[in-house]
Amino acid sequence: MSWLTAPGHLLVCDLDGTLLRSDTSLSDAARDGLNALVAAGVAVTVASARSTAAMRPMLPGVDLRLPVIEHNGAYISDLRTGEHLITNALDAATAGKAVELLGDPIVTTWDGARDRVHFGPELNTGAGWFIAEKRRYADPRLTETADLHAVADREQVVMLCSYVPDDEAAGVAATVQAAVGEGARVWAALNAYSPGWSEVVVQSPLATKGAAILELRHRLGLAGEITACGDHVNDLPMFAVADRRVAPANAQPEVRAAASVVTGANDDDGVVTYLLDQLAILRREAEQ
Repeated sequence: MSWLTAPGHLLVCDLDGTLLRSDTSLSDAARDGLNALVAAGVAVTVASARSTAAMRPMLPGVDLRLPVIEHNGAYISDLRTGEHLITNALDAATAGKAVELLGDPIVTTWDGARDRVHFGPELNTGAGWFIAEKRRYADPRLTETADLHAVADREQVVMLCSYVPDDEAAGVAATVQAAVGEGARVWAALNAYSPGWSEVVVQSPLATKGAAILELRHRLGLAGEITACGDHVNDLPMFAVADRRVAPANAQPEVRAAASVVTGANDDDGVVTYLLDQLAILRREAEQ
């Protein structure tokens, strides 16, 4: 029996830069490959900084049956309904302090009845790209809000994201981290879709892809190995808990360095091709 189909094995793949091509599309070949893995009995799911509202139109025809990890581990959710099975939110005081320091971030929340993405009336180029993308697929969460600080007081904040020039991002992230201390995890990362603008992200310390994978595995009653596939620094926490770490050739340098295997690039469906090749090889070996 192959490691992909071994009892208790869990395969978790990032979306942007890993399964998705650089234009954010999922190729027909990748779709068919993912469905072939599911049909072969592989326990497959995805872990993304995106929401279920964004994932659904990006995964047309993919037969994902397991809960998914959204917003870097802020939620474990049912992909079809968007129901949150697990929520890791910031406490109100920490969220309020981060809003104050970042000035005009994009604030992702749960208001007790629905998911929301709050944004102010003035958007820089980086944040404008983010909101424009959400408008293209009619994201129902979008909510223009004048007083973002009030949002932090009345709703569960699961993520704050501020777009800052690349050369300022590390400094901004360090300032916010120093101010919020252990109440949040803050990091900066380049945004491939909006050149020149980096994301400064603030989330609960519990909201990581790695912690979410371990929680999901526990909830599913799985006890086998974990294979994680990713390209970005927010994928490193899931690499840290994985037995097998797969990165496409386009992955950021620190992600490639942490990988067990580097495949072809995302625009060539490198990760799915590698997984299908491994499934075929291991099946042939089992038959010999």
